[in-house]
Amino acid sequence: MSIQQTSQGRYVVQIFRSDPLGEAPLRLCGRVEGIDDARKKEKDFLSEANEWTAKRKLIRQAQAKGIAVTTPSTQPSVNGFADFLEQTYLPWAKSNLDPNTMRARAPSLMILAADLGNTPLHQIENRIDDLVGKWRSEGCRYREFDHLGRPTNRAPRPISDAGINERLKILRAVLGHAHMRAKVLATPPRISLLTKKRAEPGAGTPVRYFTPDERPRFLRYADSETADVFNLGRLTGMRPAEIFHLLVGSVDLKQKKIIVQAGACPHCPDGKWIPKTGDYRTIDIAPALMPILRRLIKGKPDDAFVIPNEHGAPISRLRGSGGRFTRVLKRAGLDRKGLSIYSLRHTFAADLITAGRPITEVAALLGNTPRTCELHYAHLMPGRTAEAVKSLKAIEPWPTAPSTTAPDTTKAANDTTPINETKQIKVA
Repeated sequence: MSIQQTSQGRYVVQIFRSDPLGEAPLRLCGRVEGIDDARKKEKDFLSEANEWTAKRKLIRQAQAKGIAVTTPSTQPSVNGFADFLEQTYLPWAKSNLDPNTMRARAPSLMILAADLGNTPLHQIENRIDDLVGKWRSEGCRYREFDHLGRPTNRAPRPISDAGINERLKILRAVLGHAHMRAKVLATPPRISLLTKKRAEPGAGTPVRYFTPDERPRFLRYADSETADVFNLGRLTGMRPAEIFHLLVGSVDLKQKKIIVQAGACPHCPDGKWIPKTGDYRTIDIAPALMPILRRLIKGKPDDAFVIPNEHGAPISRLRGSGGRFTRVLKRAGLDRKGLSIYSLRHTFAADLITAGRPITEVAALLGNTPRTCELHYAHLMPGRTAEAVKSLKAIEPWPTAPSTTAPDTTKAANDTTPINETKQIKVA
């Protein structure tokens, strides 16, 4: 049993027990936040491990006396994938996994259940190549109708290797649960992910940001709330999740600072939201943003959201496309140009880099490393390459020979007689 601290306030609790029957050992592992939760998890794991060990010892004693006992870990895997998913994995996942994780996995689980059906669990490894080929040929799947019964009319597009790997990861998690916890799969799953290959020449594209012509075009079609989100993201560089979790108490108009930090959220698990990096940072408020923030926080308590929303809705859906922001892009004719709500963050960085601000300053405001900013925005630095090429010199194929008519300055250099003094010449 061990409790290991992985980062500030985050712990990993794990336990290993050998199997008295000489089969697969027991491994329990969980990630929690806070030392109190870690100790509670340690106590639960210890109780579960002792119960598991006691049962296995009883089975060993019964087998030693000649009593036939079928253990859960040695019985043949007769469960089909779809039945196991519905009867065992989903009930466990709904009570043990984060709701956001379950929501993200739901589409892939539906595809896996439809494609694998009731294939025996121990035979799934032999179907991986066929599954990958099927997914490549059919591309991405979309629902034919939305939640209101209207046809979506989404054009099919090919699926990427990252999308295939995401499905394989979820399949590996389900089979891992069947082996480690449910004990209906005798051997651990062996499912390899697709190897990522280098992109084709010319496949890399710079980050997309709102150009000066596209910004007023967007605002012409936006309502007041969407315009506030647009200006807040463009003038602060905050991520969408940071914008929609910004509390009134984190805005200091006197010091002209915005603090991006963990805070309370009634929609997040455990009622708390944590930034992507886990650390807080401060952002200076631009003068153009001051009147907008004054209007947004006026009369609101410190624990209220600056932008009233439920995890981005209705302005934006952070887990997929949609929301008011996307609809404004469509009305403005900007939906086919690679723009999204995250482009506001790129626009903030692009404006600062173009204005000649150092990479280190931009990285501090974004909460990124200077190296990350250089990869995305260095090509926007004014005069960056022009200064570099000034040090280059031309090379002549034949060096120019020194002139033979040049005056001899050696004697003049050694002659220290003042120019205005007359030399005395002695006549013999």
